[in-house]
Amino acid sequence: MATQKSNGTRVPATENSLTPARLLSTPLADLLAEVDAEVTEAPSEYGDAFEGVFIKPYIGPIQIVLPKARNAAHRDVMARVLVGRLLGTDLAPLPSSLESRSFGGVR
Repeated sequence: MATQKSNGTRVPATENSLTPARLLSTPLADLLAEVDAEVTEAPSEYGDAFEGVFIKPYIGPIQIVLPKARNAAHRDVMARVLVGRLLGTDLAPLPSSLESRSFGGVR
């Protein structure tokens, strides 16, 4: 999905800034549509410590992979945190125990 800038050019939603307030208040379905993402369930072999990950393929929607065993509220928060990380939103102050890592891609 693309959005309109004030000068009339269209840019991918992932290039827009996303404030923490909007990240937390926008309905999750709308937020996912804006960044062309979908939530999928993690395989059970990911283990109990797994909280979630986003996978940004070259083609197709971004996959937000979340564990099935978590409740709906937990999955909602983790999906929002992952969208925020994807867009570079300042999510401070998140707990230091919530670690974020990037693998692969261009550095």
